[in-house]
Amino acid sequence: MSESTVPRAALWLGLSGLMPTLGMLVAMLAWPEAREIAARGGIAYGAVIASFVGGAWWGLAAARAVPEDLPRRLVISVIPSLVAWPAVLAPPVAGLVLLALLFAVLLPTDRRFLAEGLAPAWWLGLRRPLSLGMAALHAAAALVLALGATV
Repeated sequence: MSESTVPRAALWLGLSGLMPTLGMLVAMLAWPEAREIAARGGIAYGAVIASFVGGAWWGLAAARAVPEDLPRRLVISVIPSLVAWPAVLAPPVAGLVLLALLFAVLLPTDRRFLAEGLAPAWWLGLRRPLSLGMAALHAAAALVLALGATV
């Protein structure tokens, strides 16, 4: 299976996972009075998704890493959660920026897992649009909150 043949269920479920973050951005634009509440909800969801990515890495490592490499892979897999947690506690603009940066930098690890045979061949075909989509949506929300933009 190549990058272009991401399993249909993985693709649809993955893309559906962008909807709450898109909903945060739409709510921030449509209801300025609820902007901070929407941002906080989006930050919490983004932290959950970052942790989900780390959990996926943990599963890939547990299933396929050689025993000597397993401890390092498991440490790498908890980093998304450890970085996302402060985003939940930070002021909303800072939390959104931190998550945007986190999602943008997940891809090198995804590439490495693929290159080292830990991830399926279609992995980047799924992970690239999801990570970049989450990064872009969080960055846009940070701009809306910082600049006070409205529709």
